Amino acid sequence: MLVLLIAAAIAASLLVELGLMVVRDQIEASQFDCEDERQMNGAFKRTSGGAW
Repeated sequence: MLVLLIAAAIAASLLVELGLMVVRDQIEASQFDCEDERQMNGAFKRTSGGAW
């Protein structure tokens, strides 16, 4: 019974670690999207500012 409890605890901790890795990857991917959007907005502002 104790072995089963230990195995369940290990499995749960591995699932938590996997979940944290997925969340971290999603957060990093969304940060890259925001950086690209800011760079594009800066390019549009320079282009529109130079045309006037």
